[in-house]
Amino acid sequence: MSDDSKPLFSRPVLAAVMLFCTLAIWLLNLTAPSSKLPTPQIEKWTTTSGIPVVWLKQAEWQDSNKLELRFSFRSVTTNITLIQTTLAMLMSDSLPLSTASINQRLAPLAASANSYYDHENQTIGLTLSNEPKYLTPTLSLATNWLRQPDFKPRTFDAWQTQHRANPPVQHELENVLFFDKANDQNNDTITTVSLKQVSDYYQSLKSSAATIFIVGEMSPETKQAVKNAINTISQDYRLSNASAEAIHYESISSTIQQNEGELWQTRSAIALMPVSSIKEWISLQIWGADLVSTLNQQQHIDFVQLAFTLSPQRPWAWWNIQYANSITETVSEPSHDASRFVNAKSLVFVEQVPSVNDSKTFGILLDNFKQQLEQQTLSPTWWSYIATQVTHEDGALTVEQFAEGYKDAIDSFTIEDYQTALQHLLKPSSYQEIQVYQ
Repeated sequence: MSDDSKPLFSRPVLAAVMLFCTLAIWLLNLTAPSSKLPTPQIEKWTTTSGIPVVWLKQAEWQDSNKLELRFSFRSVTTNITLIQTTLAMLMSDSLPLSTASINQRLAPLAASANSYYDHENQTIGLTLSNEPKYLTPTLSLATNWLRQPDFKPRTFDAWQTQHRANPPVQHELENVLFFDKANDQNNDTITTVSLKQVSDYYQSLKSSAATIFIVGEMSPETKQAVKNAINTISQDYRLSNASAEAIHYESISSTIQQNEGELWQTRSAIALMPVSSIKEWISLQIWGADLVSTLNQQQHIDFVQLAFTLSPQRPWAWWNIQYANSITETVSEPSHDASRFVNAKSLVFVEQVPSVNDSKTFGILLDNFKQQLEQQTLSPTWWSYIATQVTHEDGALTVEQFAEGYKDAIDSFTIEDYQTALQHLLKPSSYQEIQVYQ
């Protein structure tokens, strides 16, 4: 006759089983697939004029001849038109004694120039070959170009005529979202820029230098040639001491209507808190992908464009919704699909974001993001973007911290991290919307 009160296992056996289970879980965690992401090496020095230089390199680039060079500046202003015009003139025929654009001159050397700007950051970039036969003439041409560009009146007049009447959507939203308390200026009135202002502003950039970034493979000889060139280019640069404290975002949400007729576009903007961690940056990428996907599922929307301006002190996000021609008929049709008629503004409230409330949606977006990242991180151009537009050497998140920690941040990222980050980052009260009718 059996004894029902007798335990199935003795205490030593139970302890052994528990220990085995713990070890099995630990081993499963160790063998769980992790992201295939490279970790760049970073080397730093300063130019002869005291400007920090950061060089990113990784083993995957050893056989690549692509080199990215970025001159990053910190000139804080709400006069976005002046920044845009100055950099446009620089990218035109500003090489002394030349009637061709800078990119037309660089093309035979397997090189190109580019620029970026927002209300806090400006970047002048070069994509070039590290092969000596191309590198030497490219650096020589770039030095002549950037040291003393020649802004030509005829080119300036032609550009003004072409662009004055149609400012970028980004400028319009920036003017609605931000204002400058120090100058008490109405940005809507800043439309006229003179050639002298352009020349003066370019010179002022030299006193607003932040960091010079080099991304890609360099032999010792290439490294020395690049060092010599950036020393010459930056010899009259000075470190920026600019602050964005005077620039404030509107704390009261508003909707502006333009024209009459059918709704054609909706342009939205929202202020963000500065990105201070890699997980906050990841959260914005997933939120942005969710916003675009959710809105694109609506039948009355043709497409959605989204962009982040992750400046160090006054970051923001903006998106543009293009509606279908038959918006009135589409919206009036009955539907059981709740996602079809999501209001654009609702997605700035964390509790209404689909991926916050649905772990499956979150998981799909995170997996897609990881797959994209595995391709993007192999590109020197992508790393130059991270260095100049996501991280900031004088901010809470530097490119070195990003490079060292982004793989672990991705592999350990959870929906709880996502929810917490969005609650901190998004500022719903700042939401601004422009409805364009035609």
